[in-house]
Amino acid sequence: MPLMADSRNTAVARVRDLIAQTDGGALTSFLEPLHPADIAEVLDALDQEEKVLILRHLGTEKAAEVLTEVDEHSGQALLALLSNTDVVSLLGEMPSDDAVDIITALPPEKSKQVDALLPSAERQKIHDLMEFEEDTAGGIMEIEKVAVRESATVQDAIDLVRTLADEIENLEEVYVVDRDDRLVGEIPVLDLLFNKPSEKVTDVMKDNVITVPVEMDQEEVAALFGKYDEFVLPVVDDTGKLVGRITVDDIIDVLEEEASEDIARIVGTQEDEIGERSPIKISKARLPWLVIAMFGQLINALIMNHYAVSIETFITLVFFIPLVIGTAGGTGIQAAVVVVREIALGQIVVTQIGRRVFREIQVTLMNGLVLGVILFGIVYVWLGDVGLGLLLLTTLVSVSLTSALMGTVIPLVLNRTRIDPAIATGPFITVLSDIIGLVIYLAYATFYLS
Repeated sequence: MPLMADSRNTAVARVRDLIAQTDGGALTSFLEPLHPADIAEVLDALDQEEKVLILRHLGTEKAAEVLTEVDEHSGQALLALLSNTDVVSLLGEMPSDDAVDIITALPPEKSKQVDALLPSAERQKIHDLMEFEEDTAGGIMEIEKVAVRESATVQDAIDLVRTLADEIENLEEVYVVDRDDRLVGEIPVLDLLFNKPSEKVTDVMKDNVITVPVEMDQEEVAALFGKYDEFVLPVVDDTGKLVGRITVDDIIDVLEEEASEDIARIVGTQEDEIGERSPIKISKARLPWLVIAMFGQLINALIMNHYAVSIETFITLVFFIPLVIGTAGGTGIQAAVVVVREIALGQIVVTQIGRRVFREIQVTLMNGLVLGVILFGIVYVWLGDVGLGLLLLTTLVSVSLTSALMGTVIPLVLNRTRIDPAIATGPFITVLSDIIGLVIYLAYATFYLS
């Protein structure tokens, strides 16, 4: 049963009591039944020395599982406190993809020392994986897999599964390869039980296998998993050779990473800030975007100064400035976030850009008209001014259409030029929408007053 907030707090208090009592046996007994993810949450509330003590009481296998659940920043700090021998032992209990994440998170000097202590076979696996770009299929795959030759029987495959079951997590498929290790088919592990042991694997395998190219971007890999509802997919090189596999837990990590990156950019900061504890580093990440936003607002001030005569003539115009620029910003962000999501999920292509823009115009026109009519009614009842009501109605429709077009087109253009479209949201869209919304409003107001 997962730890809830109250039980987690109780678990943290219990762990601290046992540490204070130096009762190692009771501490191990208390932690052993807990899921590694729950232990990682408990660790997050402890100081670094307490975390090291906990890992040493868990045993190597369980400690390795817990370490893969700890957030990146805490994990790096924790690894720095562990001895090189401890790190090597933990790496030996991890899938190869997790081992690469751990060794690359170490400080350079410690990483070299740990690398030198690794068994040659383990070192070679890690080095092979480190050759791939971090955000590609090769960078997130694990080398561990079960593969048999075309000449093998079902019994041969069953024997191999039994041999490797303790070493490979999420063992779903047995892959069939030719003598050059090219993938020719796969057999679900469960299907092995329903076929005669003497049958050839080539007679019972599925040969139309969905494969992942080793250089494919991790976002495209995630989309592939979503499209075909798979739990594990084989990774092949450009010759069709089976080089590894990707499991759905790796894809969940990818989705979390990409979501964190997009959310961070939407609010004008950086992904590295998530989990960062240093106020100085957080300030450095946020400040540039706040400076951009500040200069955008200064432009707004200059615009208002330019139209000062109109504002002084009809001071009521000032009351509605926050409403106009707020509507513009909200409409732009809505459109941009939807488009960025569609791009990330691979749901939009170049040939659909015109259709996508036209649909956004239709939606925004309907929403702008509804908002404008509501505001017209409120202004008429409140101030009894039909002219001002019509001015605001026209303004809302205009700024909504303009902002929605920006929010739709900018991410598409950035994606077309191979720039991450997530940067189009946040400060950029907000500042541009504010400026254009204010210009439209005050230009209409000047015309209205004249």
